[in-house]
Amino acid sequence: MRNHFLRMAAILFILAVAFTGTQAKTQPVFRIGVLDDAFGPISKGAWLAVEAINMAGGIQGADGTFFRLELVIQPASSLETSVANLNQAAIIAALGPESNEAVLSNLALLQRLNVPLLTPAMVDTLLTSDTSGRLLRMRAAEVLRGRALADYLITDLQVRRIATVQLGFDIDVTAGVIGFSEAARALGVTTQPALQVQNPAGNAAIISQLIGANPEIIVIYGHPTQAGPFYESLRAAGWSGLAAYTDADAPAFSEAVSAENIGGLVSVTTWPLTATDPASTDFRDRYIFAFAEVPNPIAAASYDAVYLLAEAIRRPGELLTNLLQLDNIQGVQGSLRPAQLSRGETSSNVAIVQLNDFGAPQLLARFEAGQQIPLDQAVARPTPTPAATPTPQGVVATITRAVQNVRSGPELNYDVIGQLSQGEQVQVIGANIDFSWLVIEFRGQQGWISRSILDTFGSLNTLPIVNPPPTPTPAPSPTAPPLPDIVLDSAFVTPSPIIPNALFTVSVSVRNAGGANAGQFAIAANFPPNNIFASAIVPGLAAGQIATVNLTGTLANTGFYAVTIVGDLNSEVQELDENNNLLNFSYTINKPVIRQASQLLNSGDTLDLEGNAVQGDVNWDAGTGLLNAIFGAKIAIIPNANLNTMHYDLIDPNIVNQVSIPAGSLVPGVVIGILTADGNRGAMRVDNLANNQLSLTFVVYQN
Repeated sequence: MRNHFLRMAAILFILAVAFTGTQAKTQPVFRIGVLDDAFGPISKGAWLAVEAINMAGGIQGADGTFFRLELVIQPASSLETSVANLNQAAIIAALGPESNEAVLSNLALLQRLNVPLLTPAMVDTLLTSDTSGRLLRMRAAEVLRGRALADYLITDLQVRRIATVQLGFDIDVTAGVIGFSEAARALGVTTQPALQVQNPAGNAAIISQLIGANPEIIVIYGHPTQAGPFYESLRAAGWSGLAAYTDADAPAFSEAVSAENIGGLVSVTTWPLTATDPASTDFRDRYIFAFAEVPNPIAAASYDAVYLLAEAIRRPGELLTNLLQLDNIQGVQGSLRPAQLSRGETSSNVAIVQLNDFGAPQLLARFEAGQQIPLDQAVARPTPTPAATPTPQGVVATITRAVQNVRSGPELNYDVIGQLSQGEQVQVIGANIDFSWLVIEFRGQQGWISRSILDTFGSLNTLPIVNPPPTPTPAPSPTAPPLPDIVLDSAFVTPSPIIPNALFTVSVSVRNAGGANAGQFAIAANFPPNNIFASAIVPGLAAGQIATVNLTGTLANTGFYAVTIVGDLNSEVQELDENNNLLNFSYTINKPVIRQASQLLNSGDTLDLEGNAVQGDVNWDAGTGLLNAIFGAKIAIIPNANLNTMHYDLIDPNIVNQVSIPAGSLVPGVVIGILTADGNRGAMRVDNLANNQLSLTFVVYQN
């Protein structure tokens, strides 16, 4: 029965796409490329938006013409072929791919589309890695998720003892941990312990260390396939406190977690499934009706992305410029404000949720641009009018936050002994001397709740003053001995730039800034774009000493990249400050330069880029107004490029395939890619064209 339903759903989906494309053949069409499976979340979210827009009559352009939208869906699993197919389809923009790795590892290939590309990938280095200026992110960046989680835990829940655990060393995982830890530190909390697990075989030891540290919450970072089993093991080992995982909506995570352990987990999302605002409700209902399944945050982001494109099409001017200038567009995720955000960002909306016993996300807080905003006022269904109740006697406290901690004493350094939920009312039996903390009966003992974040009914002056219990202090201990402190000061790479497919060495200067000798520890980094993991062991480092550690590897693709180098990889050294073990390092990968120079061409002059007098590559003919490729060379203008950020892979033979360029296109600053007659790749910048003289600055690379 299920297989029959899936076959019918597939047929209906294909017919719907075909109907969209053929319903009004006389109406002009704008095509949007999609890099996703036909039934993936990007495809489904985009299709739902396209269907709604077309059924309403399409989009009215600035000149009054009505356009229909059409999707061209290509699989992200074979990007080379898919990009080539989309280039043949005359698309105006593209959506996808979904994953951080798929985008970062294929930037040069995706740039061949030469149209705005909107992706749901969230890794913080995404937009800085792009040199085309055409890459946009359709949901909030990872750094905003980390800030929102830290803000909620520290400001709303008032927790101070936060532990983090990092599973693996992929760059997106490392960046997530760093972003969260820095946000917590900005709010006055240092995450401790901050542990890392390279191999699942080490889970048991790390879990034992976490439970022994007794934090108020454990925040987990890692890929869902690793985080699910780790979380299960954490609960199986006896951890009953709060835990948070940033990707709890990932199927690979939920499938690995048992039903008895899923409830209570705190998570972060760019769109909560259970949101009750009108835009979310309408989107969710139509998605379920169309596909017989619930949407995820990626589908919501894709739906919003199509509406952003539609709004940009309505305006006069170039599509990319219009996209970047959009402001306060209401989407499913919230307000979309590309004009107010960093270039390429479209959304800063983040939600904090807590999973109930069935795994459904219950909305706790919403954030926009790093600031907490009110929860939705709309409700999923009306609630019955409550029966009349007597006026409360004495003093009653009403909880106004989603969750309020109950502590063993009237300060934040007392232990959390439980929590109360929004709307709960409790009888107050006492207070401290300034009434800033109230006393309640809680599970057979006295509990203390902060009055600053709740409502009270009744006269506080009638409450008895309760002396606080002794402040919890650690047992007396001798003066702590001096500790080592591992600091990564600097790094340089040899050769620079790195040569593709040749061994490189990154030399890292590491210093022990503490007052005690450090034992053995490891330094490592995961180098993009090919995700090459390189590590080295430091056998020991005396106090005050500096050592140089070499990380080596081989990378294949050219471009400009950044990596976070991690010191004391496995937290083997007990040190003063674990937060200075990271060093951000930027590097370039490029082919060696054969020649770089400038030349003034009079009409009829020939330029040989290699300068080896074997054969020329281009000829300037002022009479016909053409720059001609000769002796088998090929040329083409590379959009949005400049000579300072040029690299070998940008000179793509699939794009650089012309034999001439007219003078009208040879404006100063334009960069021309060239495949020389000798078979090398190069680039030429137009410096000036005046009085029939063409001035060029050029560079040519070895193959």
